[in-house]
Amino acid sequence: MENEALNPAETTIRSNEPGFGSRFINIFVNPQKTFESLNRRPTWLIPMLIIMALVVISTQLTFPQIIDAQLEMYKNNPNISTEQLNAIEQQLNENMQTQRILMTVAPLIFIPLVYYLLLAGIFYFVGSVILGGDSTFKKVLSVWSWSSLIGIVGTIVTIPLIIAKGTLKVTLSPALLLPGDAIDTTLYTLLSKFDFFTIWTLAVFAYGFVTIYRFSVSKGYIAIGVLWGIWIAISVVFAETFKQFGM
Repeated sequence: MENEALNPAETTIRSNEPGFGSRFINIFVNPQKTFESLNRRPTWLIPMLIIMALVVISTQLTFPQIIDAQLEMYKNNPNISTEQLNAIEQQLNENMQTQRILMTVAPLIFIPLVYYLLLAGIFYFVGSVILGGDSTFKKVLSVWSWSSLIGIVGTIVTIPLIIAKGTLKVTLSPALLLPGDAIDTTLYTLLSKFDFFTIWTLAVFAYGFVTIYRFSVSKGYIAIGVLWGIWIAISVVFAETFKQFGM
């Protein structure tokens, strides 16, 4: 265990660092202040826990719509007979509580491992190896964790819409302008990736990426834009596969 005392300069820096409340507010109104603070003293756990709690609450609130979406997916599968569909529906109804528990537990595993550690690892690899920057994985994870808090606003907006409309097919993207029968088309899938809050989150993260790596603004934004473009291409090409996993 380290017992080394902090020198006066470091003690002053730590005492002057903004607290959670300031960082939280600034991530929406002045991200630069939050990211400069994270560059000096990175933290990531509390924002991650907030997002995990929000996802669990959202899952509980929209559970009926999630079950309906699963049934619709089976109904649209031409390889499933009417008898099989009836059996699946009966099984879902009988195991409703188990389904609810599983959908509550799954995000607690998926979010830390995939949404945070895996994505932060990809961003760190791109920034440190491909682009030759100098930062730490903890700083990248911190910037991504805090940037993800933008999603709180998106959730607050979309959850009431999902409940009111009785469907998960709610979008805050240009796909909103397409007719209702276009939902299962490739164009709809493509346009839905340009969700307003996704763009906001990535724009804020790109600024944090620039801050901790000391890249030029254009270099940082292009790097994140390219990664996003790759993800869009993959998710559109493999849209049907992802649907089978509820993605």
